[in-house]
Amino acid sequence: MTQSKWVIDNFLDLKKIIISLIASFMLCAFVYGQPEKPDPVAEYKNQELAEYRRLEKALEGNKAEKVAEQHQAGHAIETKHLESKLAEAKNDLVEKYRGLEHSLEGNKAYSDKKKRDLEVKIAELRKNPDEREVAIAVKEARSKHEADMAGHAEERKDLEDRLAELKRPEVVICIFPPRPFPPHWGKPPLAQTKDLRPLPGDFGTGSSTLAHWVERNIKTDREKADKPKPQPKRPPVVRPPAPPRPEISQETKADLAEIEKDKADLFKAMRVELGKLEKGSTKEDVRKAVEQFKKDNADKFTEIKAASDKVHEELKAKRPERKKRPEPPAEVKAKIADVKKAEKQIHQARRTVSNELKKAQDELAAKIADAKKNPDKNEVAIEIKNLVAEQAAARKAALDAFKESQKEKHEELKVAQKDLRETIRATKEEGESRTSR
Repeated sequence: MTQSKWVIDNFLDLKKIIISLIASFMLCAFVYGQPEKPDPVAEYKNQELAEYRRLEKALEGNKAEKVAEQHQAGHAIETKHLESKLAEAKNDLVEKYRGLEHSLEGNKAYSDKKKRDLEVKIAELRKNPDEREVAIAVKEARSKHEADMAGHAEERKDLEDRLAELKRPEVVICIFPPRPFPPHWGKPPLAQTKDLRPLPGDFGTGSSTLAHWVERNIKTDREKADKPKPQPKRPPVVRPPAPPRPEISQETKADLAEIEKDKADLFKAMRVELGKLEKGSTKEDVRKAVEQFKKDNADKFTEIKAASDKVHEELKAKRPERKKRPEPPAEVKAKIADVKKAEKQIHQARRTVSNELKKAQDELAAKIADAKKNPDKNEVAIEIKNLVAEQAAARKAALDAFKESQKEKHEELKVAQKDLRETIRATKEEGESRTSR
């Protein structure tokens, strides 16, 4: 009986031990048998990029962490340290990205050059009239080119793979954050294609529709930048209302009517004298006839001028007093003097040229008069034609020389006028001298 009880008790203890062992095995299988979660950072082949992501996650965790007040100073120092290390890692990545782009461009340029050289070599080989030799030589040239470019192609693929890893959207956006679009461009187009390509102007990546939109806006901005900016408009001048015109007496009105009548009579008489000129008279003949008419009727012209002066004096006496215009500043006066000086020089030069042309016209008229004395009309016509042509050529040469000699003076006048305008606009009007709002 006692032995049976001992067996039963030992069996129960053994059963508990076995159950405990099975539970332990199951627990171990559950804990250690779960597949490990992949590290999102470990997926990057580039160690520098992986380090950048680790620093970025560490900084995010550091900023999200809540620390006690007594540890905030040390926590801030740690945050600043992580930010500086992250900035250094970012600069290294950007430099590497640019270097890879440059290397890939050089690789492509070398491939293109080798391809062009091969085409040139094949073109030279085809000049051989023997087609069999040409085929063999071309085949050898192509084989040699492919052998030379085999390693180059592998290098290009490696560069493209390394650059493709750094061109992943999440990496590019992180390293090269896209610039925001200028506000004056408005909203981007709503309907866009589903492709992805780099946008012009370092605006990140986007669809072809968005790329065309960005390119169009950049072009418009450049065209507007090239245009000269308009100068600001001056405010409108506010002048006092004009005073009422003085009443003219009946005597003055009668004098004015008499003056107008005398002028009309002189004008009719002058037209009669001009009508007596021969048909085909030149402008010089007309000018001389007008001057002669003025000499013959000098007394009448003097009387009309005296009557006009008398009426003018009466009107001037009745003119209401106007407010005296304020004197401009000394700087403006100096600019006005410069403009007047340049205008006077140009006017004198014009008068000189005009007198010379009139003198040449008188000489031409005298020569034509001498030529008409020849009884042979054909010779007269030919000589007059030659004289007129010579005069026209001389006149054109004189005018061209005058324009060329006055070009600098005209430029000086333009500069002086521009300086005067700018000085007047910059002058502040105050008190009695103020004429604008």
